[in-house]
Amino acid sequence: MKHLYIGLLISMLSGWSYGAERIIVEPVSEKVYDSQIKIGGTVIPFKKITLTAQIAGQINYLAGEEGDRFSQGALLAAIDDAALLAKRKAAYAQWQRAHAAWQNAITLYNRELWAPRSKTAMPGMGFPSMFDNMFSRPMSDALNITDYDAARRADLISARQRIKEALAQMESARAQVEEIDVMLRYTRLTAPFNGVIVKKFIEVGDTVQPGQPVLEFAKSNHLSIEVNVPVSLMVALTRGAIVQASINHGATLPVRVAQIFPVADNKQHTVKVKFDIPLGVAAAPGMYAEVYLPNPQSQGLKFPVIPEKAIVKRGSLPSVYVVDPKTHQVYMKIVRLSQTSINGNRIVLSGLKRGEQIIINPPANIHSGMRYENGTLIDHQPEQKD
Repeated sequence: MKHLYIGLLISMLSGWSYGAERIIVEPVSEKVYDSQIKIGGTVIPFKKITLTAQIAGQINYLAGEEGDRFSQGALLAAIDDAALLAKRKAAYAQWQRAHAAWQNAITLYNRELWAPRSKTAMPGMGFPSMFDNMFSRPMSDALNITDYDAARRADLISARQRIKEALAQMESARAQVEEIDVMLRYTRLTAPFNGVIVKKFIEVGDTVQPGQPVLEFAKSNHLSIEVNVPVSLMVALTRGAIVQASINHGATLPVRVAQIFPVADNKQHTVKVKFDIPLGVAAAPGMYAEVYLPNPQSQGLKFPVIPEKAIVKRGSLPSVYVVDPKTHQVYMKIVRLSQTSINGNRIVLSGLKRGEQIIINPPANIHSGMRYENGTLIDHQPEQKD
C-alpha cells in the first residue's frame, strides 16, 4: 500500500501543469522592417505665448506660480499704476478747463449774435451820446465811412474761432485721458485663454521695462508634438494624416498632422511639422517624443516580428520558446533582435522564421522539454537549466 501512494504522488508531480494563467501561443508574422522611420521631437503646448510688459513700472501683483491654472480674462500680473492715475487726474482737469472755456465761448457767440457790440451805444452821457447815436453813426453809415455790418461779421467770426479753439483744447485733453487709460490697461496682464503658467520671469517688487518678459502662459490641455522632418520624408505627409507616435518611450498612440510649415530650414533641410496628441494622454510640455513616418525609400524587405513580452532574457542573449506543432514539445531558441521597437514588437534579425509557433506570455519557470496542451504547460521531466 505504501508503494502505491508513492507511485501516485510521483505520477501527480510528473504531470504537474504550471501557472494559473492561460498560455498563449501565436505564429510568427513578418513585416517590412524599413517601412517606417523614427524621428525624435518634443511635446509642446497647443498654444503658448509670452506676456511682456508694455510700460515701465514695479510689479505689485502676481496671481500664482508655475503650474497654476487660470480662466480666460483672469488677472495674472499687475504693475503699479499710481503715477498714471495722477497723470490722468491732471489730464482730466485740463479737459474740464477746456470744457469751461468752450461753454464760455458759446455764450459770447450767442451774445454777439443777438446783441452785437457794433450796435452798442457809445460811451458817454447826456447830449454827446444822444448826438452820436442819432447823427454820427447814421451819417457814417450813409457816407460809407464806417461799415458796422462788416464789424459785426468780424466779431461773429472771432467768437466762432474762440469756440473752435476751446473745442480743440477739449479734444486734446480727451485724447490725453484716453491715452492714459490705454496705459492703465497695460498695467494689468490678463489670461488670453484658459491655460496654465509655464514660467515666471519676474517676482513681486521687480521693476520691468517695456518689452521685458513677465510670464509664459500656455494652453496645456491640448498638446502637440513638434518635429523637424527631413525634406525627403515630406512626400508622404499631408495635413490631417494619422501616424503613430510614442511619448517618453511609452506605448504607441495615433497622432494627427495639424500643421506643416511652408518653408524648410535651408541649413538642416528639414520642415517643422506639428502633430496633435489625443486628449487625455499622459504627457507634459517638454517631454521627448518619437513619431513613426512612412519611408518613401523602403525596399520592402520583410523580417519576422515578435511581441516584446514573448522575449525571455536569461543572461546576455535574448531567447523565445517555440512549440513544436507535431509533438507539442517546448524548446528554447536564441534570437538576434533589432534595437528598435514598433508598437510593442521587435524585429527578429535571425533565429526565427515566419509561421513558427511561439509562446507569447512565458511563465518564469518555463524550460525546454515541457509540453503544451490546451493552453497549459505540463512538465514531464525534472526542470532543466537552459
